[in-house]
Amino acid sequence: METPVKKKNEELRIKEYTSVFLQPTEFKAKSGKSVYISPDFHEKLATAAFMFGNGKLNISDYLHSILRKHFEEYGKEIKTMYSRRRKPF
Repeated sequence: METPVKKKNEELRIKEYTSVFLQPTEFKAKSGKSVYISPDFHEKLATAAFMFGNGKLNISDYLHSILRKHFEEYGKEIKTMYSRRRKPF
């Protein structure tokens, strides 16, 4: 059985996820570049954007948010790895 604390924690995580990943962005897909992904990932991204975005979110918005968060969280590590192989980022 789920405790009230676990349930509250889950609800906070859902709100955080929604505010970070499920918001429209200023990114315009037509000004970007094409990237090929597996059909499985495309289906998952499309389904999540449609179901949770309330008609205001598209795949490009969702993927842009995922990648932005990834680079925010791992940017330092990526720069370190890059600089070890090449010149500074």
